[in-house]
Order: sequence, then C-alpha cells, then structure tokens
Amino acid sequence: MNKKFVKHISLEDRKNIELGIIEGLSKSQIAKKINRHPTTIANEIKKHRKLKPRNTFNMDSICIHLKECRRCVKKCERYQEPSCKRRDRNIGACNNCPDIKSCKLDKYFYYANKANESYLYTLVDSRVGVNLDYPELKQIATIIKPLLDKGQSLYQILENHKEITQCAKTLYTYIEMGLFKEFGIDCFSLRKQVSRRIKSKKLKKRRLPINYEGREYKDYLEYAKAHPFEHTTEMDTVYNSQSGPFIQTFYFENTGLMIGFIHKEKTSISMASTLDKLQKILEVDYYDHFSLLLTDRGSEFEKYELFENNIQLNEARGHIFYCDPQRPDQKPHVENNHNFVRDILPNKRKLDKLTQEDLNLMFSHINSVPRACLGGRTPYEVFTYFYGDDILKKLNIQKIEKDMVTLQPYLLKIK
Repeated sequence: MNKKFVKHISLEDRKNIELGIIEGLSKSQIAKKINRHPTTIANEIKKHRKLKPRNTFNMDSICIHLKECRRCVKKCERYQEPSCKRRDRNIGACNNCPDIKSCKLDKYFYYANKANESYLYTLVDSRVGVNLDYPELKQIATIIKPLLDKGQSLYQILENHKEITQCAKTLYTYIEMGLFKEFGIDCFSLRKQVSRRIKSKKLKKRRLPINYEGREYKDYLEYAKAHPFEHTTEMDTVYNSQSGPFIQTFYFENTGLMIGFIHKEKTSISMASTLDKLQKILEVDYYDHFSLLLTDRGSEFEKYELFENNIQLNEARGHIFYCDPQRPDQKPHVENNHNFVRDILPNKRKLDKLTQEDLNLMFSHINSVPRACLGGRTPYEVFTYFYGDDILKKLNIQKIEKDMVTLQPYLLKIK
C-alpha cells in the first residue's frame, strides 16, 4: 500500500496516534493504521510529547554506574540514566504504560489535542508577528530593566524570574526590533552584544623557564584518568597593571565556584603563600579542593615545589600541572569565568585601592549567578549541596539574593 506523503498531520490522525500509543502499538503499526510513513509518526511523537520529570526526592541520581562510584554528579563523563525500550524506542511515550506507577524515570506523554494546538501555533500564530500585547510587554520591561542595569544577562534574569515565559533568544530578538526602546532598553543595554571585539590571532612565543617534564598537560590527563575522584582546580592570575596588584584566582571544576586572593607581587613565593593560608584555614578540607592544580606557565607559578609542598610543615600537599604554551583552552573554565571579573573590574580601572574584602564581595556576586552548565543553579548552590556552607564561610563567600546580584563596576567603591 502506498504511503500518504502529505506535509501536515490532521487532528484526526493525531487522535489515532494517541489511541495507538494507549493500545501499546509500535510506531510502525500506528503508521500502517493511518497510512503514514513510520518516520512521520516517530517525528510527531518526539516533537509534541510532553515531559513529566521524575520525582527526585531522596533519589537525585539514577545513573546506571551509581553502585560503582562513591559519589555521583551529572557532570561525570560516565553519567548515564537507564533507558526504557517502550519510552525511547518502540512507542516513544508512556501513555497507559503498565509499569508507570513503579517507574522511576522521566516520563513522556502524547496528547492529540495539545499536539494539534502546538502545531497550529507554529504554523499560524508564530508567523503573524510579535506574540505579545502592550501590558505584557510593559510587565517584562519592568522586570528586566533594573536587572540589565545591574549587569545581569537575560539568561540569568529568566532563571530567576519564571513568570517570564519567553526564552532568552526571543527577548534578544524583541530588543533588537526596538520593542523595549520606550522603556529604556536597547542593544546598548546588552553590553556583551555591542562590546565584543575580534581577538587578535597574533601569537607571542614564550620561552620555557624551567623543565616541566612530568608536569605537562599530557601528564595531567594521565593523572586525572588514574585518579577520577580527585577534582581539578584551575589557577590563574588577573591584573590591570604590570605594577600590580595581582588577583590569584581558583576555579573548582566540579562545582563552578571561583575564589580570588590579592597579591602585591607576582612571584611564586607570593602565590604559593595563599596555599599555606588555605591549608591552615581549611585543614582536612584543603585536600578535597586544592590537591590537584592546573595552571599556565606564567612566571608566578614556575616554582612547582612551593605549590606541591608545604615548606613550613615539610610535607607534600598535592600536585600541580601546566598547560602547553599558548594554550589557554586547556583550562577554559577559569578563563571564561574571568569574563565576570572583567564586568566588575574592567581593564582600564585602577586597582591600587582594591582590598581582599572587595574581592570577597565580588566573587560572592559572581558565584550567585545561575549557569546553564549547572542546570540553572548557581555555583554557590552546587558547592553547598556537596560540601555545606562551612567552607564558604571560612573563605568569606556569601550568598547574594537573586535580584541583588550586580555585575557592574559600581559594585566596588574603589577610588
């Protein structure tokens, strides 16, 4: 029998698809029943089925490797949730599944009427124009205007204000169209969008000051593979003037948290002294966060023995590895997170009066920004989930309320 190759699926067809799912028919059987191609049925179910997330109470992780690991985080390379043959292959939805009450997986349901409504919106409504009336436009502007002025991104605002149903891409489009202009919002409100520059591709050859044998990036990859439960902390330096001050930054890869410490000198002795202080403050907790360091080949980090050993106590405290020359992409997390630092401390700003208290406040705001890579959670929330807030109190990092987060230079009152 020839398949009916037409572009659109009718409401009657969708009702037959829903009925077929309830009866437990496979996609091929449903396609044969309504005289369609099986791929059409598969695409229709996948596109219009509705997700009902599983209950995560007392069961945040259902990784199939959970029994083999001590601790489970969704960023783990091995993280894999169990599959369901009915949900993921044969049928594609969970309608009338006999095991639905005992199932602990995410569930998908296909409803003909809702699928048809979604289809009509895509076909007609979304092509008519802006899907907003003036009161809705004004309400959105009232929410996002003061937060954009504080330097927050649209993603951050939407994560903290679920009452806004539009996605970030849609709001960017509306702003570019000038819909919010009368409320004082235009493209210049989106600092990143208008100030982004094309980076120079010129490379400056750097001499190797010391022998990095055994501590190169390839050695780091081998070490990390052999010690999968030892978390990496990326280390770097930020400064605006060759005369200082210098900000030593640490980024914890497993939680996304960043902290920083101020230095008057850009030397290995000065930078390693931070680890001495942290080891004294954190005691046993130090080894969970600073035992594996990854940094660049800057002169301030070249004396590796100062970072790997506590000279005063005459004991080893961890390992340090160095990225290849001219390869900042090998420690991308700390490099990317420096964009938040630059929002508050632009390159031309004088930092002579900068204090450690200023840095603690700055990183408290930075760590209170929700991240897409963390599923909309903030680094502060992820860190406290795994380790509690005692460590952050010792590091003088505090939680900032969502709408109080500021990523603008006026956050710090530096003369």
